[in-house]
Amino acid sequence: MSAPARKDLPEAREVCPTTSRRLLAEGALLVDVREAAEVNQRAFAGCEQLRIPLSEFEHRWAEIPRDRDVILACAVGQRSLKATYYLMYQGYDRVMNMQHGLQRWAARGFPVTGDAVGAPMAADGCCGGAEPATEASACCDTAKAPASGCCC
Repeated sequence: MSAPARKDLPEAREVCPTTSRRLLAEGALLVDVREAAEVNQRAFAGCEQLRIPLSEFEHRWAEIPRDRDVILACAVGQRSLKATYYLMYQGYDRVMNMQHGLQRWAARGFPVTGDAVGAPMAADGCCGGAEPATEASACCDTAKAPASGCCC
């Protein structure tokens, strides 16, 4: 048995939350690939969305329409990038990944439901630590971010 043919894919298109918000207002669909517990804590708001956790993606990806722009998102843009490439491999050509995901979306003040302030933040100001942020913008406050810049 021979190995399946390798499919070379172009680089995935990535868009920032600001561009994502504009595209969503113009009719794009947001696909949130975070797990249910994450969505229950804090979620995107103000846009049409489909929730397909990455753990279910292999079985549910066909629910995503091919005939419109689709923005995939997660907490910080890593899982959604995997899902973007998966869809590209399946032949989708109108998909893009939201860079920095919900962390940056919320930091920009865009609509969310749930806990907008309790984003995890490490002692060095970097998102993803064990301590909750003390204010909605703390995650990307450059005065609190590490020397390399904001990491969310």
